[in-house]
Amino acid sequence: MKTGINTIQRDDLPVHHWYRFVLSYPPHLVRQFTGRFDLGAGDRLLDPFCGTGTTLVEAKLLGIPGVGCDAHPLAVLVSSVKTNFDLEPDALRKVLRRTVAAAQKTMSRHNLAAMSMETAFIRDEGDTGYRLNPEEEKILPTGFMSERPLLRLLILRDEIERQAKEGEIRDFFFVALCHVIARGAGNFAFGPEIYRTKAKEDYDVLGHFARQADLMISELEALQRDGLGGASCEVHADDARELRSITEPVTAVITSPPYPNEKDYTRTTRVESLLLKLFSDRADLRGVKESLLRSNTRNVFVNDRDGDEVAGFASIRAVCEAIENRRMELGKTSGFERLYHKVVAHYFGGMRRHFRALHSRTAAGAKLAYVVGDQLSFLMVPVRTAALLSEVAAAEGFDTCGIELWRERVGTKVRNSATNAKTVRVAEEILILEKRS
Repeated sequence: MKTGINTIQRDDLPVHHWYRFVLSYPPHLVRQFTGRFDLGAGDRLLDPFCGTGTTLVEAKLLGIPGVGCDAHPLAVLVSSVKTNFDLEPDALRKVLRRTVAAAQKTMSRHNLAAMSMETAFIRDEGDTGYRLNPEEEKILPTGFMSERPLLRLLILRDEIERQAKEGEIRDFFFVALCHVIARGAGNFAFGPEIYRTKAKEDYDVLGHFARQADLMISELEALQRDGLGGASCEVHADDARELRSITEPVTAVITSPPYPNEKDYTRTTRVESLLLKLFSDRADLRGVKESLLRSNTRNVFVNDRDGDEVAGFASIRAVCEAIENRRMELGKTSGFERLYHKVVAHYFGGMRRHFRALHSRTAAGAKLAYVVGDQLSFLMVPVRTAALLSEVAAAEGFDTCGIELWRERVGTKVRNSATNAKTVRVAEEILILEKRS
């Protein structure tokens, strides 16, 4: 891969930056593989782990019909908005003006004066009636939101729902709201894992929202003026291990499934999901986790059986045994640590189910690209994700055309003495497959 292939470039920004997950692969990577696969208007490109729609947006811009699915409701919402180029800009601007004006009045009634990023009017507003319910508060990570920014966000959310009568318009502004939450109002950041930052006394929620929504409308208007985005695109809420929503054959796949690690993908989007009412209690949250590919100890459940799918793979069994042996050697006894070897088995078993479901939904000779990363998350035992997925895919009728290095990232610093430590670099690779004829 060329130097810089993993970095965002100027041409990657429009639409994609409306809201995107940290460490998502860059849009120009999709452009590279649509070119290598020689895809055009007669093809159908699938992203079965579509996230915030990187593959789908690029397919639409390139005139390639696309289809995507994801089990996380926020991903489905964001991808649906970012691939809908048919909204009327003038109508959006009218709703934006009404929403901002109404939210400003409501905030003023609750002693939340208009503010800029430099100044804030701070005083006790008392009980406003805008709050999370007790069940929502239980699943909000501690310290991720301060009281006043949260109040402003709740007021703005409710005004969006009141002013935007149509679901598609409402969802468009919800994505702008997500940008405000993740890129300013919240007390959290990504580096690359999510972490808590210094609490904000207040934040210019309304100003950030107005600027972001106006930018999104302007970019949509430019796309329409340039005649881009005419290709069809579908986005479905679906478990990638089942792909029940994919009813017509696809000719190519470009995607990045979760990696087997300790990253809880529902935690990185918890605040946005709560404020948009995509789940509201622990039962809802569990339901989302159960529909996701098993990749971390926080979405492994007692009745899971995906690991049984790879019981016959000696290479995967060896990794699982090495993790469990290392755990016992180190005397690690926590409940999460006892699940490490099971996560790896369930992950590759779930991916086998995915490839099995995919086989009947792909045309003969279909080309596939999977962006995946090696891991050292489980007690520093190497998990060669691409190589192991190659074996799993072969068992379900997909031949490996190559494994290409995409980038290397800095892994955990390993201490080899009382004073010395070495930095371990971990590869992220692109597994290229073709459906066996």
